[in-house]
Amino acid sequence: MVVQTRCPPLRAYDPAVTQKAGAELRGLLKVDPNAASPGMIADYKLLRDQCRAYTK
Repeated sequence: MVVQTRCPPLRAYDPAVTQKAGAELRGLLKVDPNAASPGMIADYKLLRDQCRAYTK
């Protein structure tokens, strides 16, 4: 039996959208240094990096 694991296709984001999202997160952290969203975004980035590594 062969088990094959795959990550779902990664969505590509325009650089302008990425920059805007970064600015929004920095603004959120200024207002609330303990905000949960930035940590969740960091977890998502790690997952994307792992998927990229897996496909290579």
